[in-house]
This record gives sequence, C-alpha cells and structure tokens, in this order.
Amino acid sequence: MAIKTEPSIKGFIASDPRLTFNDDGQARFYARIGQNHYHREEDGTFTELEPSFHDLVQFGKGAELSADRFIKGDKFIAQGYVQDYRHVVDGQERTDEQFVAKRLGHDPNLTTYTVDRRPRAEREAPAAERDSASRSAARPAPEQAGVEHDGLGR
Repeated sequence: MAIKTEPSIKGFIASDPRLTFNDDGQARFYARIGQNHYHREEDGTFTELEPSFHDLVQFGKGAELSADRFIKGDKFIAQGYVQDYRHVVDGQERTDEQFVAKRLGHDPNLTTYTVDRRPRAEREAPAAERDSASRSAARPAPEQAGVEHDGLGR
C-alpha cells in the first residue's frame, strides 16, 4: 500500500486569529499567515527575501481548538489543501487562494511546548470531576504525565 500524503505548509500567524460561527453553528478559524522566503547565493549563503502573506482557514472542532491554541506570532505547520474563494474588495469581486487546514499544529522545530499524554477523557473531563478523580486515583510519575520539548530533541 502506498504512503498517503497531503499538501502542507509552514509559516507564522501574522494576524490575530478569529473564531466565527456560521448560521448552522459550524466553527471557522481564520488567520492571515506569513511564509518566509530565502534565495540561495552562489557562495552557499542565503539571503532572506520579503515574506508572502496568505489566508488560512480551518473548520469544525479543529477550528475551536486552534482558536484556543494559537496567537499572532506562533510558528505552525498545517496539513490540508489550497482552494480558491471569491470575495468583494473595495466593491470589486475577486478570486484569491486560501489554505484550508485539516490539521494545524505548532512547528516543533521552532516552538517549546509540553506534551500531555493523559488519556483524552481525562484531559477533557470537567474540572470538578477531574479534581475528584485525581484525589482517588494514583498519579502517574512526572516523566509519564508530560514531556518537556524545546523543539531540538532536548
């Protein structure tokens, strides 16, 4: 069986992300994103070029999670697809591209974060229920509850 692949992008969140809901209650995460570009010189060095800016959207539960997790300036990696969309700018209808993220996460090479390996049910339990359960259950060793990463394997 062949390896399944999908388009992906990396960049940084360039605007304050927005979470909106359509008439059916479906969540929509929107952020203007930037992508850095470089030119390789003949001597092997790189010259940084101006970044390009694009629209990124995400829908559903993922959109709600991303709205809680991302702020302007965060570095990310996203998996999804590019689609054209029409909108009105200064009274003129125009077509632009947007990246529709199926998955969106912080770039582990550029972001320090903590991994929470507790079962999903335990992470999503209401606070009162979680507090009650934690008093009666044995606690995992700290090295099992979360792992510190600095994005460089340390």
